[in-house]
Amino acid sequence: MFKIKFKNILFFSNKKNISSPRVILFFYGLGCSGNDFKFLFKQINFKSQLFIAELPGHNNLSYNNDNLYKYSRKIFLFIKKNKIKEITFFAHSLGGIIPIILVKNFLKKKILIKKFINYEGNLTEDDTETLTKKTISYKKNDFTSTKFDKLISKCSESNKRFINLWSNSLKKTSSVAFYDLSKECVKLSKTNELLHFFKIFFKKSIYVSGDKSQINKSGSLFGSIRFKIKNSGHFSFFENKTEFSRMFNKLILRKI
Repeated sequence: MFKIKFKNILFFSNKKNISSPRVILFFYGLGCSGNDFKFLFKQINFKSQLFIAELPGHNNLSYNNDNLYKYSRKIFLFIKKNKIKEITFFAHSLGGIIPIILVKNFLKKKILIKKFINYEGNLTEDDTETLTKKTISYKKNDFTSTKFDKLISKCSESNKRFINLWSNSLKKTSSVAFYDLSKECVKLSKTNELLHFFKIFFKKSIYVSGDKSQINKSGSLFGSIRFKIKNSGHFSFFENKTEFSRMFNKLILRKI
């Protein structure tokens, strides 16, 4: 595994240099970190270059009030500078918004989007009910000064191992970034625009969910190609790492 820096964005990659115009861009969810997915670099069975992009204020990175639009623009500049011509997106949770912002605002048609694999990305208002809406129900100062630490403690003490593991990345996340990105996520998810764009624009899109996840909408709303990760929910990369790796490789290589 190698680290590649561009502006104030850190990428983890399986190759030291950017050696191919065809890449996989991986965006994780709120409060996670690139470290949570390092195991993929030992288990990937494809030749493409994989980039895992750290979110603003995550994994002990400084937070400069970058919103998702500014962040996506920097991702675009990275793509442009390195003359990347073909992209496969894999995105989890809040990270599912980033490819939509990228394509909608920055990427030109000459860049081929091979496929978009969306693992329980924030596409609807229902997707914000568990965490992000609750986060912004507090005043920002209250959340960043006390509530965030309480969230970390609660997760650390949980009897669920995958929540314990998530707490390790939460400890490396800026409380301000967590709040700001939650607020933005709720705002962008209030209408069906994200879901509509995911289904209509991305001709080769796959929706993935954990088979234990409680999703309040019919699966057909997320498109015709859907997969479930066995014995897991929203955090299958913690809950069932082997199955997550298998599904990741399968969907990257799958022809649709």
